[in-house]
Amino acid sequence: MEQAQESTPIYQAYPEGGLKAYSVVLGAWFTLLPASGLLNSTGILQAWLFEHYLIDYTESEISWIFSTFAFLFFFGGFIVAVGPLFDRYGAKRLLPVGALGLVASLVATSWCRLYYQFILSFGGLGGCACSVLWTTSIATLGHWFDQNRGLATGIATTAGGVGGVLFPIVFTQLVGRIGFTWTMNCFALISAFCLVVGVALLKTRLPRSPHASLIMDWRGFKDFRFVLTMSAIFVLDWAVLVPPAYISTYASSKGLHSLSQHVLAILNAASILGRGLPGPIADRIGRFNVMILSSAACTASILGLWLNANSSRAILSAFAVLYGLFSGSVYSLTPVCVAQLCRSDDYASKYGTAYGVVSFATLAGVPVSGSIVDVGGGANYAALISFCGAAYAASTVLFVVARGCSIGWGLQAKF
Repeated sequence: MEQAQESTPIYQAYPEGGLKAYSVVLGAWFTLLPASGLLNSTGILQAWLFEHYLIDYTESEISWIFSTFAFLFFFGGFIVAVGPLFDRYGAKRLLPVGALGLVASLVATSWCRLYYQFILSFGGLGGCACSVLWTTSIATLGHWFDQNRGLATGIATTAGGVGGVLFPIVFTQLVGRIGFTWTMNCFALISAFCLVVGVALLKTRLPRSPHASLIMDWRGFKDFRFVLTMSAIFVLDWAVLVPPAYISTYASSKGLHSLSQHVLAILNAASILGRGLPGPIADRIGRFNVMILSSAACTASILGLWLNANSSRAILSAFAVLYGLFSGSVYSLTPVCVAQLCRSDDYASKYGTAYGVVSFATLAGVPVSGSIVDVGGGANYAALISFCGAAYAASTVLFVVARGCSIGWGLQAKF
């Protein structure tokens, strides 16, 4: 018996805590602050470009810049082979590439003035770089946590909420004083500082898999639970970026100009708690269970509050807080839900494959929403909000079915 225990590789026992493990969480937090923070700040950039450099373009056309960013952010797990490359080479070689790419993207964006330039610099280069940072950070956490993975991922992904507050406030305060170019260079400086800390702290622990495939891992599609979960996330990603992308322009269209400058920061501030709190709760009562509750709450807030907000400052603010609180789980729990359906040594590849498919929803979601707004002469926000709520409702149903197929239909089952 003692011999068997001695021959068991030490990496099979997850630390689940301790100084080294939580220093990795801190590293992931610093890495995700610029990567995920920019993803949550696209609404303020979209609104500014619509009123300044790209004034001759429709909202739907401008949204392609940021949907390209979001698409590559998630699709990079497949097309750039980030997931399989992580399995093969680890974080040490990937993180510096992503860090340099993001800083270069922001510096290049600062000098952009034409539509195609924004597409290439922010949407293209920025999206690919952030994909490397996001996928590598989330996958590294899986080396240190298993039972407490929801807690660790939740803590790390609060960085997206902090960045989603920081970047819009910095942009609003600086762009009128020092101009767009220097404001984006400030973004690059903030990102560089965070990424230096993140790269220094993020360490992998499990042995690399030298035979990891660099092509799409189709094995997951044989698992019906995986397909259902991926479908739920796909539909969810149609809608998750719609409120952050359009809540500022919605407020302006309703005459709430002072609120429009801050409502995105309010939403992202609420999402800090919404990203961190569901993790430990999910570890206790089940990741899918909490995901279902969060998705249902988002549906209720969209159709109950945002659809009826009109020119009410109080209702729109309440929606921003509630939606931010419950939508945060999309970033902190969906990776953990995917992890629950696969082995740890396959996680990065399966995660990259899942989000390679899901990313097509992020590519289409915001531009489709912009087309809905533009119907009938523009400002058709009621139809946009209804579309967003319907997508969340459909995703909730799919999560319920995925859970039922995995563990049964009992309400008290932990999954």
